[in-house]
Amino acid sequence: MLSWMTAAIVGFIAIAFAPELPSYAVIATTVSLIVGLHLRLRSGVSLALLAFTLAVAYASSYGHWRIAQIPASGEVGAVIQVDSMPERRLGFAPYYRFDARLVTLTCSDLEVHKKCAATGSFAKPFVQLNWYAESPPQLGDLIKADVLLRQAHGYQSPGAFDYGRWMFANGYSATGYIRKPESVEFLAKRGEFSYSTLRQRLLVAVAVYLDKYRHGNIMKALLFADRSDIDREQWQIFSRTGTSHLMAISGMHIGLVLAWGFFIGRGLGVFLPRSNSLIFGAGIALCFAASYAALAGFSVPTQRALIMSVVALLALCWRRNMSLWQGYLTAMLLVLILDPLAPHRAGFGLSFAAVGVLLFAFQGQRHRRHHLVLSLVRSQWVVLLGLIPLLMMWGYGINPVSFPVNLFAIPLLTLLIMPLLFLGLISLSLSPSLADKSWQLADYLLDVLLRGLAWAAELIPQVNIAITPLSGVLLTIAVLVLLLPRGMPARWLAILPLLMSFLTPAPRPAIGSAWVTVLDVGQGLSVLVQTASKTMLYDLGPMFSSGFNTVDAVVVPALYRFGIDEVDLLVLSHADNDHAGAAPALLDTMDVKDMYLGEPIDGLTQAVLRCGAWQRWQWDDVNFEFLKHSAGKTRTGNNASCVLRIDAAGASLLLTGDIEKDLERELLGSGQTLSADLLIAPHHGSNTSSSNEFIRAVSPVEVVFSAGRNNHYGHPTAAVTQRYQRFGARCWSTAYHGSMRFKLANSAAAIDQIWGGSRYYWQAAPNSTASMAEMCSNLQSER
Repeated sequence: MLSWMTAAIVGFIAIAFAPELPSYAVIATTVSLIVGLHLRLRSGVSLALLAFTLAVAYASSYGHWRIAQIPASGEVGAVIQVDSMPERRLGFAPYYRFDARLVTLTCSDLEVHKKCAATGSFAKPFVQLNWYAESPPQLGDLIKADVLLRQAHGYQSPGAFDYGRWMFANGYSATGYIRKPESVEFLAKRGEFSYSTLRQRLLVAVAVYLDKYRHGNIMKALLFADRSDIDREQWQIFSRTGTSHLMAISGMHIGLVLAWGFFIGRGLGVFLPRSNSLIFGAGIALCFAASYAALAGFSVPTQRALIMSVVALLALCWRRNMSLWQGYLTAMLLVLILDPLAPHRAGFGLSFAAVGVLLFAFQGQRHRRHHLVLSLVRSQWVVLLGLIPLLMMWGYGINPVSFPVNLFAIPLLTLLIMPLLFLGLISLSLSPSLADKSWQLADYLLDVLLRGLAWAAELIPQVNIAITPLSGVLLTIAVLVLLLPRGMPARWLAILPLLMSFLTPAPRPAIGSAWVTVLDVGQGLSVLVQTASKTMLYDLGPMFSSGFNTVDAVVVPALYRFGIDEVDLLVLSHADNDHAGAAPALLDTMDVKDMYLGEPIDGLTQAVLRCGAWQRWQWDDVNFEFLKHSAGKTRTGNNASCVLRIDAAGASLLLTGDIEKDLERELLGSGQTLSADLLIAPHHGSNTSSSNEFIRAVSPVEVVFSAGRNNHYGHPTAAVTQRYQRFGARCWSTAYHGSMRFKLANSAAAIDQIWGGSRYYWQAAPNSTASMAEMCSNLQSER
């Protein structure tokens, strides 16, 4: 049983991460052959092969169905069914965001009409839409409107959260916005008694009461999985103390409510005649867990926890001789059948890894009741130790305080805060005063919890280690050996490879060479330059009015992934938001030793130097030189940009910020050396820069355009890419290739690693990306 289930699970995971899907013809042919082979052999091996093949066929068919739901990018007419309450968001101006189904689609573009019609007839795409006006449509409304659709795209960068991947894995087919909201036609409204309508109305009604408490935002997260009001500072505290899982309704929360229901049901079952208290308790437990999952909107983590709960309860009630590992694999297989894209969610890996670690560590052991407290303490230690390899490989980092903090936070939350929250919710309509007292006490306890977490977060800094494949294997083996039963001889020797993994320095360039990583920060710029012992950042990308910034989202995760915990030099080319907007976030997070600016930037209090005059220095036999602007001129805006040339091992890099053609001409006439093997294209590939004369003088072998996918500026423009093409340059774009690393060594700038591109099968869909061959005919994007 374990072999065929394991084979099926491997098949599901293989397709989830496949770059392409097999065709229906290949699927049908393969399934037919394997079924025939199994009918002939009827062996355990053939059964496992059949399970693997059926899983691959099922997951592939699901993938084809999801790809068919991706609508054509561009403007379309649609009948839209609003599936969530509009959420007010902050941008340059307030706007609203909601989920919706595209019931029907009509496209005016003849080239995409066929795709549009096929999508509308085959499925109703689930999309996320913005409404840039007041009075948005409400949950259940059916409207007719013109919408501009794009497939969701996230930052493709080491350690960064991939928003596009998350959107597709959570069922979304596209994002977009309603065009001309004033001309929207309201057609009908869904019935008032649908599940989503009732849940949203309950959430809105309860939120009116919760918003008056100091930590009402966290109360909503714990009751309804509504984490939209948790701010950046609170998330940072949870992340630094390893307690983010407390805010995500998942296995721990559902398991807690399940336990409450089971013990209450068994207690009541004793007093009911002719009833099996075990069956009654299991039924009440399932009702409790399902009700809580319904409050949380049946999110994917709650669905996963419910499936695991059902498997555990069935095994308990049937009193079958089912091993724990059988129940574990059964739950995992059912989750994958329900959602073949579940492996793309961190919660899937972390939850099943945590349970697997517990089963591995406690297998064959019996725990007496008087050792219950010690068992709980040990189980917490086992989970934290067992998840270290996964957390480090995913770039989450760990904090030594997370173990004692969780020992304090989990009992406080599960035994006191959550019961008080549910008591307040249940008594709200019966006794508002009791609900208020319950929530007041819960608010006080949450304040105690957050104060303790904030203190712990400052006590010891989070540990972030760059994990190589070799150190990752050593770390995993060491942890598994440490989790073996106590009787295993010399198992504590595994501490040595564990320490080696933590103490092994992150890879760095050799003396005299340099690594250049162009980070994908969307419509902006950020370049990381590493030498043997030094680190420089050139620009940081934007900060948005909502508080979201690319330092938190991209730059810092990349630095941690590369084992960097301080910056020797920060260069902010000029004051534009897309280059320097996120600087305050970096200065709040990481130690920056020195800073150069192209022009003054408001809000930066750290001592800085101007880069307009000539400066030269050397790190680890790598030469750095700011090119000189004309004396006596005070420049602002794009032409204030710091122009930096780096020479390493016979290769060179030119960083130009947003300089425009007039400054390019000035540099050409200055007599300074401009030639470079690698050029970061000026001004993201705008037609205001990259003149023919400048490109000829630089003569780059590689040119990188740092621009956002589908940006409304049209960067890089076709005229600019054609100029580089004429001069024989090879073109790269963060919009399509994501972050990329070049090595300056051996007299060349060689591409070393790419973090973007069509990594998963839905990204290879014809309408999801443009052909880079249109941008530069000699483009090479080997991966």
